Amino acid sequence: MRSTKAWALAVATTLTLTACGGQKVGSPPTEEIQQASAQLDPHAVGPASLPEGARKGGTVSFAFANVPETFDPTRAYYRDASSILSQLVVRSLTTWKVENGRSVLVPDLATDLGQQSKDGLTWTFTLKPGLKYADGTPIKAADVVYATKRSFATDELPDGPSYNIEYFKGGETYKGPFRDKGAFAGAEARGDRTVVFHLSKKWQTFPYYASFTQMSPIPEREESGSQYGRNPLASGPYMFDTYSKGRLRLQRNPHWDAASDPARRQLPDAFDIRFGADVSQTQESIVDSDGGAATTVNTDPIDADLVSRVKADAADRLVTGPDPCVTYFTLDTRSIPLAVRKAIARAYPYDAVRRAGGDTSLSASPATSYIAPQVPGFAKYDPPNHLTGEGNGDAAAARQMLTAAGKVGFRISYYYVNDDSREAQVNAVLKQRLERAGFEVDDKGVSKDVIRKKRSETDKGPVNTQMGPSGWCYDWPAGDSVYPPLFSTTVRTSGQSVGFLADSGLDAQMKRISALPVADQGSEWSSFDEHLARDVIPALPVSYGKATYLFGSKVHNVVNDPNRGWPDMAQIWVG
Repeated sequence: MRSTKAWALAVATTLTLTACGGQKVGSPPTEEIQQASAQLDPHAVGPASLPEGARKGGTVSFAFANVPETFDPTRAYYRDASSILSQLVVRSLTTWKVENGRSVLVPDLATDLGQQSKDGLTWTFTLKPGLKYADGTPIKAADVVYATKRSFATDELPDGPSYNIEYFKGGETYKGPFRDKGAFAGAEARGDRTVVFHLSKKWQTFPYYASFTQMSPIPEREESGSQYGRNPLASGPYMFDTYSKGRLRLQRNPHWDAASDPARRQLPDAFDIRFGADVSQTQESIVDSDGGAATTVNTDPIDADLVSRVKADAADRLVTGPDPCVTYFTLDTRSIPLAVRKAIARAYPYDAVRRAGGDTSLSASPATSYIAPQVPGFAKYDPPNHLTGEGNGDAAAARQMLTAAGKVGFRISYYYVNDDSREAQVNAVLKQRLERAGFEVDDKGVSKDVIRKKRSETDKGPVNTQMGPSGWCYDWPAGDSVYPPLFSTTVRTSGQSVGFLADSGLDAQMKRISALPVADQGSEWSSFDEHLARDVIPALPVSYGKATYLFGSKVHNVVNDPNRGWPDMAQIWVG
């Protein structure tokens, strides 16, 4: 899943201030890594228990800096949009339930977590009886099949995950229901309640994928193409009331059945979600907790200038916890030679950019791998090519590397957000340090409301760094949710490719490891990660994320979902 951190935070994060535990500026993180939960509970049933003291009614407000491009369930693949949809608006075959601070996969629309055939190439799910959409019509197996087919329409509905292309039978040639009117070999409905998926190769973690919004049912009769995201048909506890680019308001779905849902609740009357918010102003208002800020939640990293105030005046209204994300400075391997990529790694000024961005140790720590270190079985290694995630690089050494390669003056180009003063400061520092190392820097300023679209462009053209995801949050706690969707040849032309790689050797390694039992994959992915850092360098790992939520005095039960890196919105109540 794509990280939702703003550009400045994506290219530079944390450890410019002393950590709560007394950690020094720039030092490696000392906290113990909490291993992620991959637990499955196929027997969980609804209704979900209510939090202690919970009251119904009122409106919960969310305000954060990012501006989602879409709320189409097929396209949603940034953490903010996908979390809002999956926690409140749409249901899938499976879903995550947060219990005692750990995420557990449970049945959602389905009666269990799926039945795998003996050869591992078929998964079958049975829908619960009596399920309805917000308009009162029944949810049918054919709607899940249509949503699955829709996820292949990557030209009409771009930016979604690529697992479908990789694993579903016929996925490499099927182009979705808009172009291909023929039968789709990858999914079929048997009656109104049975969905059968046919795979081209074993997919041991398929029940996790079944929780994606791309697997939430969509009736073909509701199809409106690119406009569907304006008001997707709800199956969860809330439905769209009003939506504009900067604001989404949700109201109760009268046809949601709590008895069928083991993970969600319907406590507030409404959710009022504001996008593109000024982080500093929003957080300062929440600390003061005056007026509407008393019922507001903010999910952005704490502004550096407010850290002391938050600790002094709102420590009991700050939740921090594990986060599945790693942020990157991505490099286009099609146009940047390996020798130059190594020079960029030698020159990159992690700490200087962090200071300019005002990031703090509350939000992240230096990254030395492409995957979050809490994934079960992953073993950290000594980072090659100076990919330490900290320090200010060595401009002189980088210039010598460019000279040896005959590449002094090599042009580095990227988009940056020019309507945010802090991100403009980050860009100024980054540009200065890279030019000092012997690069020519072509920085292209754009507004924050189009940065995601610009960075999703896949053609070799205006820029050669910071294309594709600025970071990645594992979709489930296993390596096959990180490496194949970012580094395989099949995603090279998609907006989620990191490095735009086309390497048959890497493809073969990823295929081999993905076919292993999940418990045996961790160490293999560790070796693969080290190979990427040593011999490929499709990106510079920058930061491991930390979840940080600040909320007003009338907001209760803000709980982190560690596998989403987002608050469990369906547990929150106000009063």
